[in-house]
Amino acid sequence: MRFPELYVWLLFVSSLDIMLTWVILRDGGEEVNPVAKLVIDAWGLNGAILFKFGLILFVIIACEVVSRVRPRVAHLLIWFGVLISSFPPVWSVTLLIMHADELG
Repeated sequence: MRFPELYVWLLFVSSLDIMLTWVILRDGGEEVNPVAKLVIDAWGLNGAILFKFGLILFVIIACEVVSRVRPRVAHLLIWFGVLISSFPPVWSVTLLIMHADELG
C-alpha cells in the first residue's frame, strides 16, 4: 500500500460521517446529500454503511492504481479525498452544537 496513513484518515473521517449522520437522523434531522438520502431511504443505515465503505474502497483502489503511474497525482488524490470527507463530520458537529438545546 502506498499511503496507509492517509487511508486510515479517510476511514476515520468517513466513519465519523456515518456515526454523526445516524445521530442526526435519530434525533429527527434529515440527510441533505441526495445520493446518500436515496441509499438511506432504500436500505437504511446498513445500506449507508455499505455505500460509504464501498466508496472508500473505490478511492483506495484508484489511488493504488494511479500511484503506479503517477505517484504524485495519487498522493494529491488521497489528500483531496481525506479533505473532502472531513467536511460532513465537521458540519454535523456544528449542527449538533447549534441545536444542542433542542435535543434535550
